[in-house]
Amino acid sequence: MFKDMAYYMFGRELDPFLQLFVFEPMMITLIAVIVAMFTKKAWTMAIVIILLNIIDNVIDVNFLFGGQGIGTIIAKNIAFFFANFFSMFYEFVISFVITSTAFMHKKFGIA
Repeated sequence: MFKDMAYYMFGRELDPFLQLFVFEPMMITLIAVIVAMFTKKAWTMAIVIILLNIIDNVIDVNFLFGGQGIGTIIAKNIAFFFANFFSMFYEFVISFVITSTAFMHKKFGIA
């Protein structure tokens, strides 16, 4: 999902490091903070981050391993999810740092 988004935005594929540690965390953090601003709850960011990573993993795995059977798809989904833990950590940290500022508490009432 985010690989396709980067391809359409920049006209070419990004380097895997930039994709995993710069572009995806920025986009997922932005989406999570926007959801937190609408719901006024900080815990919704964690749910959004996890769900977006699961959706991205499912799309990537189905594209790469779709013809190999359901067992391979399930195993690769689990492996891809755990492989993204390090970048997910950055997404959690950045989003919670952004929403813990006084501006976000006053302006949007995030609790």
